[in-house]
Amino acid sequence: MLLLLVCVSMNALNLAQARSTQGYGHMDKLLQSLRGNGDPTTPIDNMAHSLEKRQVYDTSCKGMYDRGLFSDLEHVCDDCYNLYRNPHVATACRYNCFETEVFEACVYHLLLPNPGQYILIRDALKG
Repeated sequence: MLLLLVCVSMNALNLAQARSTQGYGHMDKLLQSLRGNGDPTTPIDNMAHSLEKRQVYDTSCKGMYDRGLFSDLEHVCDDCYNLYRNPHVATACRYNCFETEVFEACVYHLLLPNPGQYILIRDALKG
């Protein structure tokens, strides 16, 4: 029984490591496609976000106004930034009221319990 438990946990660890490595490569490809030229030092100027540190709501979100829901999506982007430690991830995640592939990749890579819920929240805020 103990041997079975050890085998299952080792297999789970290998899958988790492979997924995070694949996730990092996938996020890097998404960010490069947003830059256009593949130069990692090029800022994503057209995706500059004007949110101040204390600003609660993004003006590009034209749908339902709810601080709690907006905060939930902000936490996804913050956690994704903490996962990848790349400032472009945070900017691209929030761009156009979270309507990007980067946001969807973040929801998936963070292994959130109900990923579809975050997409529905985004759609409600987007309008």
